[in-house]
Amino acid sequence: MGGFDNVQLTKSYPKASVFVRRARALVTGKPYYFNRQRVRACAFREINARISFENYIETGTYLGMTTHFLAKTAGTRGARVYSCEINEDHFAIASRTVGDMENVHLHRGSSVDFLASLSPTISKNANFVYLDAHWYEYLPLRDELRVLREWPNTIVMIDDFKVPFDAGFGWDKYDEEREICLPHIADSIGPSLVYFPNYPAQREGIGIARGYCVIAVSTRYTDVLDKIGLLRRFK
Repeated sequence: MGGFDNVQLTKSYPKASVFVRRARALVTGKPYYFNRQRVRACAFREINARISFENYIETGTYLGMTTHFLAKTAGTRGARVYSCEINEDHFAIASRTVGDMENVHLHRGSSVDFLASLSPTISKNANFVYLDAHWYEYLPLRDELRVLREWPNTIVMIDDFKVPFDAGFGWDKYDEEREICLPHIADSIGPSLVYFPNYPAQREGIGIARGYCVIAVSTRYTDVLDKIGLLRRFK
């Protein structure tokens, strides 16, 4: 769908856009979710195979493509997906692409308020959390992580994150105070262990691969992450 405005195309043909992107993924071998990064998707599948997540939570629904993938994944084990989008137009589009999936619960508003609202009911569950809500003036990442520190059975993946030993991975930096990197979140994650891709960015193929990190909120899952060859613990 290169050359098209994906937002307008998905707005006009929401269900067809999901179908086309999934079909393209089969042809190209690049997924329609997680920034179309094949190796990252493999790392996620290894995590998912080892942990029986009860919930999949996403901040930054955008057009709902990663939400759709998470819903399909969750459906294989009777799990639920909770996703939040602050942009009114994007929320409306996502409501049409994935809003009718039985295990998807969409929320419009602040990602920090959204996570806090989930805490009373799912904070003790086994959760996979995908943080991708960092488009606007306010960068909620540190506040999101402060909420998630109280979710002990949780794995967090942060998108657009600076990989400190491989500049081939792209990341988001808005100014000197707002850069998605380890120093930015250090005070928000406490003793949680952080993992990065254990492979060069070039393995993701043509184009700029986006960086990411994976965080084990407590030590419960560090043994799991240590066994995944595509990830390396940052020391």
